[in-house]
Amino acid sequence: MADINAERARRRGYLVFATDPEVAPDAPGYREVFATEAKTPAQAMAKVKPIADGRRLRAYLATGQYRDELADARWVA
Repeated sequence: MADINAERARRRGYLVFATDPEVAPDAPGYREVFATEAKTPAQAMAKVKPIADGRRLRAYLATGQYRDELADARWVA
């Protein structure tokens, strides 16, 4: 159990925004928000990439500017 807690302490929560370049910005489905834990933003985006289907990805810390989005984000393990 201590090993699991130590690993979680090294990872951070990220919000990954996936936008569809073929959809207008004001259209439904343009943006999806995913939440995950990772050591780096690149690792967070790598977790989301297989389910994002060609969307553009941007990762932000879940405790940062976009923290309000966390409540509606889709969790990715």
